[in-house]
Amino acid sequence: MTHPDSGRPTVITGAAVLMADGRVQPGSVVIDGSSIAEVTTRPVRGRGANVIDAEGRLVVPGLVDLHLHGAGGASWESVVDPGTDAARESAVPRVLRHLARAGVTATFASVASDAVETMAGRARALTGWRDHPLPDGAELLGTHLEGPFLASAQGGAHDPALLVEPAPDAVARLVETRPAMITLAPELPGGIDAVRAFAAAGTIVAIGHSEAGPAEVSAAVEAGASHLTHLWSGQSTTTRSGPWRMPGLLEASLSSTGLTAEVIADGKHLPPELLEIARRCLGESLIAVSDATEGAGMPDGFTYGLATVRCEVRNGVGMVIGQPAFGGSTTTLDGMLAHLCLELGWPVPEALQMLSARPAMIAGVGDRKGRLAAGYDADVLVLDEHLRPWRTWVRGTPALQP
Repeated sequence: MTHPDSGRPTVITGAAVLMADGRVQPGSVVIDGSSIAEVTTRPVRGRGANVIDAEGRLVVPGLVDLHLHGAGGASWESVVDPGTDAARESAVPRVLRHLARAGVTATFASVASDAVETMAGRARALTGWRDHPLPDGAELLGTHLEGPFLASAQGGAHDPALLVEPAPDAVARLVETRPAMITLAPELPGGIDAVRAFAAAGTIVAIGHSEAGPAEVSAAVEAGASHLTHLWSGQSTTTRSGPWRMPGLLEASLSSTGLTAEVIADGKHLPPELLEIARRCLGESLIAVSDATEGAGMPDGFTYGLATVRCEVRNGVGMVIGQPAFGGSTTTLDGMLAHLCLELGWPVPEALQMLSARPAMIAGVGDRKGRLAAGYDADVLVLDEHLRPWRTWVRGTPALQP
């Protein structure tokens, strides 16, 4: 895609800029090619440049989502290899462009539980899109396998018929695809060996959809687990054995040290009180994810699938048809930013740490994404007074313009 301003630097001036140190100051951001050339509070001479007056709007790093199944009526499950003729109009470009217009400039592709070979095939195809990014779409950082090694009692919207124990051959088949992240239940037979195998291959191992207690969590961490998938969702909680209270995965998560954790901050999955508990317990280890589905951006009544499970957009959230269970969210990260800051009153710089800098670090790209700083990728988001995306650049390419 060639843009009329290709070859010329872009200067965003007259802005309130979220600086790398977390302060918001009047300033300018200079984009040159695919990188940020300068972030400054001094006046910038825009001679020969494409000058954009932000008129006081807030300029922040692009958002980074580590848990997302789809958006805009399309999902990763319909992935087509980028080398085919059908690739241009396939689901993946639709999702990535929808995200970029929502200010999400980088993402993992989360794949729901399915047959092992089906998941492996999707992971292989998604690798092609990771290696050949769209110029005007969010950058695909890798695949997140959410399953199939999950506890059926905490399966949520995952089809229980597709959940399996992590047998060595199944683990090896998925390790071969080099996923960026996998969510699994370490208490399953073979679970700790699976953690060890994925971690050794460089995959981020997340504990989720699990009945693990503190002992199993500790063993998983020792084997290489480092992350916790969506607090309160698919997590066991306190039980009693006679007079004794036995902590579940939730309590092990909230009391953990050294683990990062995610919440779905769409205003539907978790009430404000639970988000505040997570914030107080986990502090700088907490991130927000969307867990968005192809229902994101679609009207009530739209139906979609998570593998074999049918879901529907209802009252602004995904619901499993025929069950009192959420089927992912229908809100992308820009909506989560607005919920946290405008409805709950969290400071914008703090929320953006959860939505950009921290997830970039977890994904291993914190040296080039998640901050507005010289030399970083030009993933830049300009927000209006309602924290809605006004303009977006992905690696220097405009993806949203007024």
